[in-house]
Amino acid sequence: MGSPDSREGFWTSPFLRSTLLGTIFPGFLAMLMLCYDVFTSVHNHKPLRAFLRSVKAPFTNFLSLDDLEGPHGRCVVVPLWKTRLLATLSALVSVGWVAFAAFSEFVYGPTDARSVQAIVSSVIWSFVFLRNTFRPMQTPSYLLILFFMFEVLAVVVDVAAMLHEETRSPGIIVLHVIRLAIPLFLAWLAGSLPLEPILPSQNVAQRSDAPSSTLSMPEDNVNLWSWSTFNFVEPILRVASTRTLHESDVWWLSPYFTHKNLFNKYLEYCEMHPNHSLLWFLLASNSLDLILDVSLELWGAVVGFVPPYALKRILSALADPAPEARTTAYIFTFLMFLANLSFAQVDVNQRWFTRRCYERTRGQLFCALHYKALKRRDVSGKTSHGDREGDDQGGADLGKIVNLMQGDAYAVAQRFWEFSGIFAAPIRLAIAMTFLYQILGWSSLAGVVVVLLAYIVNYPLAKYNVYITRNSWKARDRRMNLVNELFQNIRFLKFYGWETGWTNKVRESRENELRWRVKENIVNTLISFIWTWIPSATALSSFLCYTMIAREQLTVSKAFTSVALFSQLQEPMTALPAQFFALLHAYVSMQRIEAFLNEPEVPDWASSLKSSDTSTARHPKDEKIGFVNATFEWDVAPRAEPSRFRLGPLDMEFPEGKMTLVSGATGSGKSALLAAILGEMHCISGHVMLNKSGHQVAYCAQNPWLEHATIRDNIIFGAGFGFDEARYNSVIEACALTRDLEIFEAGDFTEIGEKGITLSGGQRARIALARALYSQATCILLDDPLAAVDMHTAQHLIKNALSGPLAEGRTIVLVTHHISLCLPYATYLVELSNGRVLRQGSVRDLESRGQLEEFVATENIPEDEMDVKEPIQEQDSGANGTEVLVSESKKLSDGKLIETEARAEGRVALSTYVAYIKTAGVLSWIIMLVLMVFIRLLTIGNQFYLAKWGEAYERDKSESYFFIVITTSRWFWERLPSPNVDVGPWLLIYLYISLAGAFSVFAYIAIGYYASLQASRSLFVSMLTSLVGAPTRFYDITPIGRILNRFTTDINCIDGALLNSVRAALSGVLNFVASITVIILVVPSFAPFAVVIAWLYIRLAPSYVQAARDLRRLESISLSPAFAGFDELLRGLPHVRAFGMETRYQGRFYQRVDKFQSFDHVYWLVANWLMWRYDCLGSVIVFMSTVFALWTGVNDGLAALVIIQAGVFAEASRQLVRVLAQLELDANSVERVVEYLHVTQEAPAVVPSNRPPAYWPSSNGELSVENLVVKYAPDLPPVLHGITFTIKPTEKVGVVGRTGSGKSTLALSILRIIEPSEGKILIDGIDISTLGLDDLRTRVTIISQDVSLFTGTLRSNLDPFNEHTDEECWEALERCHLISILSHATNKDAQVSLDMPISQSGSLSAGERQLVAMARALLRRSNVVIMDEATSQIDIALDDQIQRTIREEFSGAIVVTIAHRLKTVLDYDRILVLGGGEILEFDTPKALLRKRGGTFRDMCRASADWSSLQEFMDDRD
Repeated sequence: MGSPDSREGFWTSPFLRSTLLGTIFPGFLAMLMLCYDVFTSVHNHKPLRAFLRSVKAPFTNFLSLDDLEGPHGRCVVVPLWKTRLLATLSALVSVGWVAFAAFSEFVYGPTDARSVQAIVSSVIWSFVFLRNTFRPMQTPSYLLILFFMFEVLAVVVDVAAMLHEETRSPGIIVLHVIRLAIPLFLAWLAGSLPLEPILPSQNVAQRSDAPSSTLSMPEDNVNLWSWSTFNFVEPILRVASTRTLHESDVWWLSPYFTHKNLFNKYLEYCEMHPNHSLLWFLLASNSLDLILDVSLELWGAVVGFVPPYALKRILSALADPAPEARTTAYIFTFLMFLANLSFAQVDVNQRWFTRRCYERTRGQLFCALHYKALKRRDVSGKTSHGDREGDDQGGADLGKIVNLMQGDAYAVAQRFWEFSGIFAAPIRLAIAMTFLYQILGWSSLAGVVVVLLAYIVNYPLAKYNVYITRNSWKARDRRMNLVNELFQNIRFLKFYGWETGWTNKVRESRENELRWRVKENIVNTLISFIWTWIPSATALSSFLCYTMIAREQLTVSKAFTSVALFSQLQEPMTALPAQFFALLHAYVSMQRIEAFLNEPEVPDWASSLKSSDTSTARHPKDEKIGFVNATFEWDVAPRAEPSRFRLGPLDMEFPEGKMTLVSGATGSGKSALLAAILGEMHCISGHVMLNKSGHQVAYCAQNPWLEHATIRDNIIFGAGFGFDEARYNSVIEACALTRDLEIFEAGDFTEIGEKGITLSGGQRARIALARALYSQATCILLDDPLAAVDMHTAQHLIKNALSGPLAEGRTIVLVTHHISLCLPYATYLVELSNGRVLRQGSVRDLESRGQLEEFVATENIPEDEMDVKEPIQEQDSGANGTEVLVSESKKLSDGKLIETEARAEGRVALSTYVAYIKTAGVLSWIIMLVLMVFIRLLTIGNQFYLAKWGEAYERDKSESYFFIVITTSRWFWERLPSPNVDVGPWLLIYLYISLAGAFSVFAYIAIGYYASLQASRSLFVSMLTSLVGAPTRFYDITPIGRILNRFTTDINCIDGALLNSVRAALSGVLNFVASITVIILVVPSFAPFAVVIAWLYIRLAPSYVQAARDLRRLESISLSPAFAGFDELLRGLPHVRAFGMETRYQGRFYQRVDKFQSFDHVYWLVANWLMWRYDCLGSVIVFMSTVFALWTGVNDGLAALVIIQAGVFAEASRQLVRVLAQLELDANSVERVVEYLHVTQEAPAVVPSNRPPAYWPSSNGELSVENLVVKYAPDLPPVLHGITFTIKPTEKVGVVGRTGSGKSTLALSILRIIEPSEGKILIDGIDISTLGLDDLRTRVTIISQDVSLFTGTLRSNLDPFNEHTDEECWEALERCHLISILSHATNKDAQVSLDMPISQSGSLSAGERQLVAMARALLRRSNVVIMDEATSQIDIALDDQIQRTIREEFSGAIVVTIAHRLKTVLDYDRILVLGGGEILEFDTPKALLRKRGGTFRDMCRASADWSSLQEFMDDRD
């Protein structure tokens, strides 16, 4: 490398000053500017323009101004004085250089370097003048600013050279000051121009504006200097320092970041490059950011070795007694300061670009997944056999899709954030090893051998880690699917007392997931241990070779420079395997995402997203509706399995503008036919005729799907003509909703809960029908909406909705069993049987063929068997807590049901940290703290020991001297032999320190993982148990998406990120305290300066901490709506696609993700603001502490210690506020989980001291209700007013009553879904309030119209906990006639078995689902059974058989039926008539019908079939 003198001469040589800095570099930059100007002026040369475009493409922004939606903002006007001043000062400098050129040529001659520099400079400055005159800058020219900075650098070097000269002319000093001032001012002036000439939107925040969500990010309206220092975020910091930030205080995303703009560009790219993969697109779309990331990282990699080199030169200078050595030390101290300052700027700019890359990648993946979900075949129709462990071949369901978004998308995006690490690490390694070779010679290769050994050991660990990762993700998917099913069906599980058993299934899946995590933690511990110890091991091996074999002296400068380099080696050495593992993990995630994106989609015509892209003028025959030789199957995953059901062949055309009736037995394929028309079934032959473009189709399913929104929003449903009051009122009247809306004080602004749980079945059906009628659709597909309503309402709907003015000119396909009611209005009839057409044709054709009467007789539900209630009285039908809403809606005039998600304010409570520590284990935490302190002390001791080792070489001690000193030495190193004589003891002690540190780190990492595992296990189980124990009312007001967010984002944070945050925070605090203590102990005079620096740190921190905390909390609660909406969307996909509303939902998703992203983006802007300031302060600390150490004259060993610790202090102080804030933000996840540990709880599942006998309730036990008073809330009036009655053993009782009479409340009270405020219920002599809920609900069975099924098999749905034999299951299926129905409906290649796959919603028809529920009830063999419209979706013939089965099977049981079909009620022993929460009548059906003026008799007389009822009773007599 040459001698120090020669190197110092280089810095002050004329060659560097005049030739390199003064001539070559400025000339090169001027040539670049000239070439740029020439190329950008080329307009007519097409080949050249195309070439320049292709070269420039990777260096351009992914989104240009033309790609943005909406109007652009104003052009930013550059003040005229700025451009004129730039030109004027450039001209002045040019004139100055011309004068100096003339002077130099006269004095030094034309060939002198100074003359050449003057001529070149005058030409360049003249060019700059002309450029600024004729092409004034509108935005900063980075080449020009770089030129100005090179001019400044040349002046600085000239001044440094002048300081070495003995004579210093005042005139020359003034000239240098002018030379320094003008380029500096010009650089500032050029950088003060706006970065963007045109604002991307009209509402970009100005610096003077208060932060507001109505304004977009201020970073679009900044100059280079404000962008470099991030001072444009200060308005939000000022707000945060005075109060809590709210949503309205946070700027909206820049148009360059909004997801609609990003995804539109993605779709455009896919059209241009259909064969490119998603990964290729992500690389292409982020090319500029990735190039800048790598470039800036390389700056850090190369210039990062300036501080170690400067350290070596400083320590060498301190060991040198020559007087000029101190000057050299000061020069290199300043050089180190400049390098550290450059890192501050480079790091903050790099983080912004990498963050943009991350945000865009994550957003594009989010949008791609959501977009795919809108096009893929409905998940409800895909089922897989069994719940096979490790089977990952099935279609993605909600749990997996949420994991893809919240896990895999993040993993892939993270690789783009940390993209440059994999490229920079090898370069850092190469430079470090070269530098080490210069210091230690071939001995440094010993360190290389250690590194290679570490990589060899790492390889099998890496392979195993990838295997673990794959299985860990699968386990997490399974756990999330179970959690999702648990909370989607929580009401049903509570009704059956199955929530405890299901909770155990979730816990088992969680334990399986944690077992994989344990394996992952073991591998990570080994890997972390290896790479944490590697710097010590490499240093040890190299020092051993250097001292023992090469017999060289390990001086202070060599030792500390080597240790600094080995420490710098640690980062790339750790980064390479970490990056490699992360890439492999991201590869696994990318495979999972691409597998999802490659799943089958609905046909192009069935999706408005696909048809709109390829829409052309449609042929007239496209307006037809029907099938042409079409055969369909449900999708089955894996595809090797045969489909259970086949529909077709179908060959029919529905008459345009008329009504078609579709009928058939249960399971015949009626609903499947509608699904096939909509493109939701897989067409294996033929084709469908349907034009879905222009929102021409509307659909109303058998189980109506409603949004979590107001009733009005559900009816309007984004209709093209918006809210048309006259049309809307007509629809409300036609669908008989007027009285329903009067019940709610908020009217049609009443909010509907998730899945419409707050409404009765009839209300849901009529609102869904109203949505279809209100739409602009010309084709309306209706799946038995009449089944859920009473006779009067059905007649009203037929006359006003399905045949009135609203139906005029519309093609209506109506699935129904009410043939006689609808026949007068129908034109075409279709009858299905086992998936095939039995009869079809117009009414006239069937009549002429004599088949019409047979058709009607086979399929019709007689009108005398329909509901006898008054019109619109299904309000409280079903045990679903509907009456809660009737009463509570009177309190909530705004109609709001769902409560806004709670957001904590201020600091995270101490109790949250205490809760986490307790769950992790107090002892574990104590051991971790002790180990961390011990590790930090060892590190400082190691550095101190190295300093003493290096100093020991300077004492030329002999062995005899050692024995003389041994008796008087204070410290153990003073008793060691001189390393010149025997270096062995020094190496041995270094080894002991190194091993002690290594094993301490190993123990610290292992215990940390153990504590984290305990905490995550405990918190998950506690939250799960708490939520499962919550009353059903909690689920009315809490969206499932919000709960799922706790089980994904928050639990994932507790599983992983929180431990790292805790470690980083503890490490930062210890490093901060230890390093500043060491510095002050060695250099006490630094203390006052340290106080000033500490004050600056403290002054900057509070506003950041407050803003960051609020932004992170806003971000966490804004995630829930996005995923709650996604859950809702997946359940209603067929409806969304039928109405052609995919674009609406994609747009809504854009808005929700934009909102979440805006909080995240501003958080990182605020973090960058703090990071830049702390980095600059850290650079000042290192500089000042080094200057103080040099000034006080400490020896080289202690100086080395101070410099090293100053660097540690700077890094710790920079990280401390960030990691403490991050800890608080991650602890927010614990806070959110702990919040759900304290939700209101139901009574205990089991009361050990009061368990019922095994036979309870017996067949000879009574059900007695005594003075029962029930309120839904303490401040609400009673719903049941002290009712008293007794049901005798084996008695069958029907319960009837008008809206709000208390029927549902009574049923819920028997199951203790609602607890009575007075009175009691006794079953077989036991007060049910004294029992545990599981003991009660598992002995009492309810069969309701809302059937819950679970993904799995037929057997797992009948008997989820394997309590019965296969024979018992088969018998229950046979008794419910389910085997025969499934056998008829089953494809000949598929067999009916208990292992037949079942999905949550789509694999069985509604009637088949009710039969499964009936079979479930038969299996339980309860002696108390509550029935609520349990056979509403079953055809009449099968219903008669089922009723006969019920009478036979439950002959020894008490049966309480909430009556809907009169025939069922009249067949019972007694009828209980409720009204206003009181018992109006309770007697036999015969007595009640004959009671003049009786309520029940009046209800029957009000029905249209009073005469047939009388005949029925006469027959019984």
